[in-house]
Amino acid sequence: MDNITILIVDDEPINLKLVAESLNDRYNILVVRSGIEALELLKNHHVDLILLDISMPEMDGFEVAKELKNNLKTAHIPFIFLTADNAQETIVKAFETGAVDYIIKPFQPQELNVRVDNRIQTNHLQRQLKRALKKNTHLLEVVDQYVSFVKVDPMGIVQEISSNFCKQLGCLKESMIGQNINVLKSGNMTDNIYKKLWNTIKSGQTFSHDMHDRNFSGGTNWFHVTISPDYDEKNNHMGYIAFYENVDDKVKYKIDSQTDSLTGLMNRTKIDEVLLNEIKRVKRYDYPFSIILVDIDHFKEVNDKFGHQAGDSVLKEFAKLLSENIRESDFLGRWGGEEFLILCPHSNADGALVFAESLRKKIEQFHFEFVGHKTASFGVVEYAENNTQEMLFKLVDEALYDAKERGRNRVVLSNS
Repeated sequence: MDNITILIVDDEPINLKLVAESLNDRYNILVVRSGIEALELLKNHHVDLILLDISMPEMDGFEVAKELKNNLKTAHIPFIFLTADNAQETIVKAFETGAVDYIIKPFQPQELNVRVDNRIQTNHLQRQLKRALKKNTHLLEVVDQYVSFVKVDPMGIVQEISSNFCKQLGCLKESMIGQNINVLKSGNMTDNIYKKLWNTIKSGQTFSHDMHDRNFSGGTNWFHVTISPDYDEKNNHMGYIAFYENVDDKVKYKIDSQTDSLTGLMNRTKIDEVLLNEIKRVKRYDYPFSIILVDIDHFKEVNDKFGHQAGDSVLKEFAKLLSENIRESDFLGRWGGEEFLILCPHSNADGALVFAESLRKKIEQFHFEFVGHKTASFGVVEYAENNTQEMLFKLVDEALYDAKERGRNRVVLSNS
């Protein structure tokens, strides 16, 4: 695209080269190797989009993002984090700093191009719309058909809404005008998000975040919402204008990447991440924490005797049985094959043993559709001071192995 300039910020030359080569046939590319260089360059150069690494020496991506948002000259520039860090906490923090997207390395060039193109196009349409609201009625009518936006007064009462947004929501303009914007709340966002939203826009700043909203077709959608104060020609505050970009596919991709496709549980990558976060919390708040590793006994016989379809059915039934019998505060994931991992915050070894034994009995009594009755073996370990993630896995795996050696269908506590 002509006259569009993208700044790439990464301390690794190979990353700069790969990203630049993916984009330089359509955009003007600027590259720097540190956050400090980026901020210095922006003093004298116009940039339309920034691709920003998180892990950099001297000044990391989050610090750069903070400086961008605190500077009136650069606060409007959208930025996308392009990083190898896929931890949930990092992703949440990234969007809280104002990132418009988050791309995980190693990236596919096609994915990078699509996301960058979409962001450039969205920015272009938003700029067109803002100009249209002041000067060009005809353009406003055109943008009304292609951009999802809503204008509200200072109390959140809808004053204007685009046809495009109404189409996505499944409603008529007339039905939305005069309603409070809260009618879109799905109930699945925390109060803290809405509190931050209002605090941000009331202070005259722009709020940007992925929001889960309800529609009028009986369902919900994920939108990336950008909300800014709205002023008239005399600079009087009229309320707020919000732009909505549907990100259902992005959220679905994120969920799919963290979910075991057969059982619907967290996959190993996600349960690993949750475990690491729980260990950090345990160290900070000093509460008991245990993990349970479960293995279906003689599962290979199921596949050999009944076939893989029966094996898949047993795994799905087994996952559902575990899901229905854990606490709300517990975490459950498929560890791999016929093994499942349960994380039990605020449970010591004794509590985890009692819990595991209750699960063992329920499994023993359960009637599986294809194979009738099956049993399972359990390994249990309680977190001890300075245990690493690797040590916990080793200890609980040894306890599970011991349970199998003792004849299976039993619970064994790690003796370490």
